Amino acid sequence: MPTFVAVALPDTTAVAGLILYLALIAAAAFAGGSSVAFLSLGHRPMQVLLSLTGGVLLGVGLLHLLPHAWLQLDRDIETTMLWVLAGFFAMFLLERAFHGHAHHAAEGPDCGHDHGPHDHAPHDHGHVHKATVTGRWAWCGAFAGLALHSLADGAALAASVGADAVHGVGMLAGFATFLAIVLHKPFDAGIIATLMVGAGASSRTRLVVNALYAAVVPLGAVAFLASLSLFDGREQAVLGIAMAMAAGAFLCIAAADLLPEVQFHSHDRVLLTTALALGLGCAWGISALERVSHAHAAHAGPEAGQRDH
Repeated sequence: MPTFVAVALPDTTAVAGLILYLALIAAAAFAGGSSVAFLSLGHRPMQVLLSLTGGVLLGVGLLHLLPHAWLQLDRDIETTMLWVLAGFFAMFLLERAFHGHAHHAAEGPDCGHDHGPHDHAPHDHGHVHKATVTGRWAWCGAFAGLALHSLADGAALAASVGADAVHGVGMLAGFATFLAIVLHKPFDAGIIATLMVGAGASSRTRLVVNALYAAVVPLGAVAFLASLSLFDGREQAVLGIAMAMAAGAFLCIAAADLLPEVQFHSHDRVLLTTALALGLGCAWGISALERVSHAHAAHAGPEAGQRDH
């Protein structure tokens, strides 16, 4: 059975790549929470972006994180799927506790469209058209939940970059996970900012909170890499567990939060389904490029080939 030595960041290219990814994610999160244009994007463009992001998250979870976790966990499918399930359930509980992904909060109280037979009006599906958690500090719950989620995202990104780099992917190391995270962060930051505006928070307070939130993913990555020293000889298993749980979390966000938008918004069914398919296609394309890069590295020389044998 092939073994995969799990060195978190095996070379300077991986380090530089991770730093670049973290900087771009922090910038995207900060922009999403501070850009008036993004916060007032409008219903249809917001739904298209959410559908696209849902497709990317679903595709990355199934085509990238899950297979890589399986390899890191010595091709033990039962153990891998148990950790995927753990990640799914943990994210489900997180969303239930903090209502962290109420994306409709950024669209206003009424989108003005018929949602078809699954209209939200008679009963709550968990998609908040209004800020259902009211009060001066209503945004604190969203911040807490999304910050915990972002810490997990940082760990998943660091694990993905490390695992891909060891497998010879090169400059594409961790790119699929990065894409899924960077597409999602502006929405999350926008939720926090919108709830803070509704709570009457000052512009200075919003700026500070937005900057803190933008720094959470990098903090999660650094904390994860620092903690690997505590698992001497078990880094491979730790990386596999992190990637499996991230796969489960991505699947939960996509299936429970983003993908229902395609079903509920019947007025734009074709447009949103197309955006979803495009997101899935992007995830598949990145995974295909990684396989090509991996195969090229495996045939580039004895040292590269030894990684896989």
